[in-house]
Amino acid sequence: MLIVVDRSSVAMGDDVEPHRRTVEVPDGAPLEEVLRRTAPDASVCGGSTWITSWNDVPVAVHSSGWGTGRFWDERYRTVADLPATADGALPVVFHRYWAQLDADWLLERLRAGEPLDRRALQERWVPIAAQRRKHALRERERTHPGRLLDAATVAALTALGARVDLHTDRVCRFSVGGASGPEASWRAELHDTMTLVWTPDGRCGSLRPIALAQPWLVALVGAAVSGRGADALPAPAVGASVRRSPSLWTVTREVDGRQELAQLPDEAHAQWFRRVLGRSVQEVAAAYGAGPPATPGAGPGARPRGLLRWWRSRR
Repeated sequence: MLIVVDRSSVAMGDDVEPHRRTVEVPDGAPLEEVLRRTAPDASVCGGSTWITSWNDVPVAVHSSGWGTGRFWDERYRTVADLPATADGALPVVFHRYWAQLDADWLLERLRAGEPLDRRALQERWVPIAAQRRKHALRERERTHPGRLLDAATVAALTALGARVDLHTDRVCRFSVGGASGPEASWRAELHDTMTLVWTPDGRCGSLRPIALAQPWLVALVGAAVSGRGADALPAPAVGASVRRSPSLWTVTREVDGRQELAQLPDEAHAQWFRRVLGRSVQEVAAAYGAGPPATPGAGPGARPRGLLRWWRSRR
């Protein structure tokens, strides 16, 4: 039996090649074999979940973790039970990408009779996913000895008023000055080879290796508690190349045949990062002081007025 197999795209670059193909399946093959042979030909970092349709009728959930699909309707026991095609036409299997929605959870919901409403199901899944991620991070922090930031960086951040909330080998979350709640508004995360730095106003750098991200993070926190930006640091200590692309600025330099790279949101941050480059976290922390300056009439943990003016000027 010949079956036409197609799927939706998982990213813009995925549209370069067509996804439509024809697969041959032995006559009389069980449905499990049909689903296995017609699985979507896509590899997605972090896994993928799909809704599989047979002749435009959604019938199964496919998970890259399972390596196959599973029906949620017990009416489908053989190929003959599946929705029919027009006379003479080949059956069409289409896989619609549902990103990383948990396939086991989704299948359970559909088998319980819930409608196949993507928006409603995703809204229900978001808080569950957040809770699972929180639990997984806490467990990793407890059981895995590795840490993303080194001891010198943590000491520098602490001296500048940061309070570390969670620290694993892949993520560090913290708040500054006690103004934030238990879920910190600052974090650094490792994604593949890049370390992403997030401030209260959003992402403020993608850097490689981690040794670049650490003094940059200290500089950002130092600016937040002191109200000073690049002017706190002397002129650049080392040479580097700065170039602009459509949505970011990139700073690079070669060290012992290895490229160091930082992608920043605008030219001001790129030029500021050039002053940070080549300096230790202790040097950067010292440039911004050991902690938040006192603000007359402000309670504990209040942000200095200079900080607010500086952040607003960067938005």
